Amino acid sequence: MILSALFRNVYQGLTVPLFSGLRHRDLLRMLLRRDVVNRTSGTVLGMLWPLLQPGLQIAGFWFLFDIVYGMRFNRGPDFLSYLLVGMLPWLCLTEVLGRAAGMFREFSSLYRRTPFPVELLPVVVMLIPGLVYTLIYVLMLGLMFDLATALHAFVIIPLLLLWILPLVLLFSVLGLFVRDFAQALPFALMLIMYCTPILYFPDMLPESVRNVLWLNPFADIMGLMHALIQGEAFAFSPQAVLRLIVEWLLLLGPCWLVFRRSLVHIREVL
Repeated sequence: MILSALFRNVYQGLTVPLFSGLRHRDLLRMLLRRDVVNRTSGTVLGMLWPLLQPGLQIAGFWFLFDIVYGMRFNRGPDFLSYLLVGMLPWLCLTEVLGRAAGMFREFSSLYRRTPFPVELLPVVVMLIPGLVYTLIYVLMLGLMFDLATALHAFVIIPLLLLWILPLVLLFSVLGLFVRDFAQALPFALMLIMYCTPILYFPDMLPESVRNVLWLNPFADIMGLMHALIQGEAFAFSPQAVLRLIVEWLLLLGPCWLVFRRSLVHIREVL
């Protein structure tokens, strides 16, 4: 009984938002257009800003680690490619999760007094960053490697967004009902980034830490991305794939249940 309920919630948690996007595709297009206008309206560079912002963040990390700390000289010229391969998906992840925490309040004017398919909102939150970072990732991998490697971006970013779907559902509820959550989330994500081999190679960690790195699911995600793109230097781990699938299955059902049951209380809180 418990297992069947879990898989039912997993199925609903995956299909309801996706089918809602297909069923309300005209509304989805309108929301995406509204999102782009809100981001770029009144700016000089306009549509370039969504592309420039992650590029400037990457430039800052490159300056810090490559120029200030001299990682290129300490660890070789591959450090820059290692940094970029992991950092761009991480920036996409943090943007989606950060926005998910304020999702209900951001779109409250749409559904507070009128009927609205609220299950569509997670798709809206994920779609624009997914499209932007996929485009940047394709261009970056094409410049650093080759066209065949660049095509991996069309798989990596969508799979990453799919894996964090349970967190998007959960964080949207926590961000609404726990006021401190949205304030603490950026600091928590920053700490997780420092605990994940993104800004450094895994072998730079003490051996005792490396032995328990598998406890961090984001370390598995980064390891698989590097194995897919830089396969010669990073071994593919079937155990990491299995861990991520099991974690996703265990998270999605309960997170969808929390999301679905909180919908009736959203208007009361707002």
